[in-house]
Amino acid sequence: MIFRDFNPEIHDVYKVAELIYDVDYRTFEHVFKSKKEGIEAIKDRLTFDFAKEIDEDENDLFYVFFDDEDREEKEIIGMFNGGKGVQHSYFKDIVNQFKNLKFNHALALSKVSFMDSFVLVDVEEDDFYICELAICSNHRGKGYGKEALDQLIQLGKDLNCKRVVLDADFRNDGAYRLYSSKGFKVFNKKSFAFLGKKRGMRNMELILK
Repeated sequence: MIFRDFNPEIHDVYKVAELIYDVDYRTFEHVFKSKKEGIEAIKDRLTFDFAKEIDEDENDLFYVFFDDEDREEKEIIGMFNGGKGVQHSYFKDIVNQFKNLKFNHALALSKVSFMDSFVLVDVEEDDFYICELAICSNHRGKGYGKEALDQLIQLGKDLNCKRVVLDADFRNDGAYRLYSSKGFKVFNKKSFAFLGKKRGMRNMELILK
């Protein structure tokens, strides 16, 4: 599997936005009128985020994946976002969304950010955080998820991290089984209800040293 730094000038931004939507579709479908609207909002946010270089964090990684045999790197098969000690910046995200996106898009994404603030793992300085990891639906079941996870765990080791941490939605048993198969253990569970919608996460860790 080939990892490349995501670049909206050369990579398919809509495809990456679709992958992000699919990672958390159970939540997005409650705040957007349609999947299309959700993907468009995420695409606009990505375009804005990568257009600016202010306060760029070198530890904040964003990769897209290609199959080893796809030498021309034509088809994105997955994506990852996270990094060493990467902290959630919910308030900053919400402010930037309302400043730079359509109001209805900013409102919907801000609802997600607000709920995330109550359920996502607390990242420590020496943690490698897998914030988002997604494989295209038509490429699942082919071992890409396991391969990507193996490479990210190795990256965490190379960066001298003490553990790899991630979140598994209570409703996503497939992701939970994948992470468990790689040795991740649940060390905390968080849930939060907002406007009749409930969101819950298993905070999981893999101790590296």
